[in-house]
Amino acid sequence: MRHPDTRRWPWLVAAIITAIAAITLPVGADQAAPAAAKSPVHAIPVKRLLIKNAMVVYGNAKPAFGPVDIVVQDGLIARVGRVPAGEPPPDAVIDASGKYVLPGLINTHMHLQDERGGVPQPLQYEMNLYLASGVTTVRDVGSDWAKSKKWRAESNAHTLVGPRMFIYSRIWSSKGMTPAQIREGVRFAKAEGVDGLKLSGMDRDQVEAVLDESHKQGLKTAVHIAVEETTAKDFAELGVTSIEHFYGVADAALDGIQDFPPSHNSSNEIDRFGRAGELYIQKNLNREKLSSVLDLMIKKDVAWCLTFSIYVASRDLIRAQNLPWYKDYLHPTMEDYFKPDLSNHGSYFVGWTNTQEVRWKKNYQVWMDAVREFAIKGGLVTTGDDAGFIYSLYGFGYLHELELMEEAGFHPLEVIKHATVNGAKLLGLEDRLGRVRQGYIADLIVVNGNPLENLHVLNPYGTGVNVKNQNVQGGGIEWTIKDGIPYHVPTLMKDTKEMVALARAGRAKKAAK
Repeated sequence: MRHPDTRRWPWLVAAIITAIAAITLPVGADQAAPAAAKSPVHAIPVKRLLIKNAMVVYGNAKPAFGPVDIVVQDGLIARVGRVPAGEPPPDAVIDASGKYVLPGLINTHMHLQDERGGVPQPLQYEMNLYLASGVTTVRDVGSDWAKSKKWRAESNAHTLVGPRMFIYSRIWSSKGMTPAQIREGVRFAKAEGVDGLKLSGMDRDQVEAVLDESHKQGLKTAVHIAVEETTAKDFAELGVTSIEHFYGVADAALDGIQDFPPSHNSSNEIDRFGRAGELYIQKNLNREKLSSVLDLMIKKDVAWCLTFSIYVASRDLIRAQNLPWYKDYLHPTMEDYFKPDLSNHGSYFVGWTNTQEVRWKKNYQVWMDAVREFAIKGGLVTTGDDAGFIYSLYGFGYLHELELMEEAGFHPLEVIKHATVNGAKLLGLEDRLGRVRQGYIADLIVVNGNPLENLHVLNPYGTGVNVKNQNVQGGGIEWTIKDGIPYHVPTLMKDTKEMVALARAGRAKKAAK
């Protein structure tokens, strides 16, 4: 007869007791297991948010790392790394397994719009699309000041669902355009509470006045240079903060002026935008001069906000008119504004030709090469979309801007740096925004996919191709977090789709009467 191995009895007895206790003992208040934290609710503040198992794209162009946990406490990033035992439990959890977390994107050239061509359009339409595209901060460079001032306050108070706003206004010019009036206007704008000034092409003495006074008042400036006696060289010498688009840079590198035909009328946008697409391919463009202009901009700390995406319709009109997301997300007011109509700014496609598109494509090649040189030499490049014009839709145009930067030769890590760290630096917020870093404002995006492998995964429409080479919808940003408040991107897009459908139904009903 075999005797049992008594050395195993204590272990067996303990296991049996534990099992019986688990089945038969009542659970008291002190024994209750903590309830698992739920997912956050769209647009509802969370005091303590845990994002777990995330791959992180930090923002400053260093490679992604992870998986790690990110703790957001009271709107700030409290921890990046594994959460030690003993810390307070989260109020909500986002499981980011297999996902990437980036800093919130910063759009440094946009316009707040609640109408197009004088026809009302819901501001929330624009706000939803920007948040759904990962944009948590915008620099408005031209809108109705009274309205934008109100919207900025509402965004800061989180009573408006939308990105954080910085308003660069034109109201400084309301006092007149003599040097003395310009200085008075700058002081007026400062007293009104603008974040900066939007400038356009001017004579040299006017530029001297506005930039000198803006420096005295501590105001940043952004300039859209026109075909004037002043170029990027003048604005850089006199200390502008940023140059927008491409105008003025190549102008300063010409041996002479651009070759305009005798019939050219710069007030006619067919002429204006047609010839703008020839600026960088002029026969008298001096490449050495162009490099020296870029060097001057770098020396004077002038940033370059490119807005590649706002002009792409000029190089491929049919593509721009037939983007797949227009089916569900193009508001009828915006659709009407886009149609060729010279009374609407940027709706200049009347008799547009293949030759013009070819010239624009060549123009882009030289422009992109200049931007790449500028960045390699240490220039500050930022990202903006200027959407609401020229078949560029809010948010979608901004994400196309990032894709075009890769076309220009930038690594996706560099592209994301332009959209985060560089944007924050331009706004003077580099110590608070633009990085997934402890102590920084919790502006974050949670992406279903790896944007370093494919920038298309940021698109909220989620277009992609599967292994069978079939078009599918997937990817996209799942959560956009601003000031620690999570916004659910599928909910934003659903609300936007319904907003568009309702507007279309209303228009059809009106037309049927």
